[in-house]
Amino acid sequence: MTQSAKIVTAIVAGLMASGQTAPKPAAAPEPAAKPAPAITVAPAASAPQIMTNYYRRDANAAAQVEGAVAEAKAGGRQAILVFGADWCSDSTALAAVLTSDMFKGYLGNRYSVTFIDVNRPTKGDGRNQDLIARYGIEKMTGTPEVLVIGKDGKPINSIEDAHSWRNAGDRPILSIMRYFYDLKPAASAPAKAN
Repeated sequence: MTQSAKIVTAIVAGLMASGQTAPKPAAAPEPAAKPAPAITVAPAASAPQIMTNYYRRDANAAAQVEGAVAEAKAGGRQAILVFGADWCSDSTALAAVLTSDMFKGYLGNRYSVTFIDVNRPTKGDGRNQDLIARYGIEKMTGTPEVLVIGKDGKPINSIEDAHSWRNAGDRPILSIMRYFYDLKPAASAPAKAN
């Protein structure tokens, strides 16, 4: 489901819950006596690209990861490490949820969130691959990949789970919230993927 479809669904659900109805569509306009002049549209490639700055290329990613892991080890919040890129819609969709007031309000006391730019790791143009390799992920399968680091400095979630976030943009917001709400430290460290 696209983001716009999710917004429309939420609005309709809100209207239904309040007993209101959606406004009725306007009647079709009368046909014009003369044909409208042709409109020239610029190609989509010339449209401005909207970029975010969740995954900063200029950040000292190693220092960010070490700081987040140090906080987790000190008994503070668990560290969510998101390895992604601003060009990736799934990475930015997940980042928008993890930086939202809703996430901060419900789970901000349990988690710190760090975004690490990895550029295009599956295309041979990766960055900061050494940082994710520290946790047993030798090769990224897509973006984003998510690790949650516990008080022992080790991942709480499995490597397979870390790989599974490639569809983050298609996941409902409440599903993402529930995942982090329910996540508990594993009884033993996750196995390395081959």
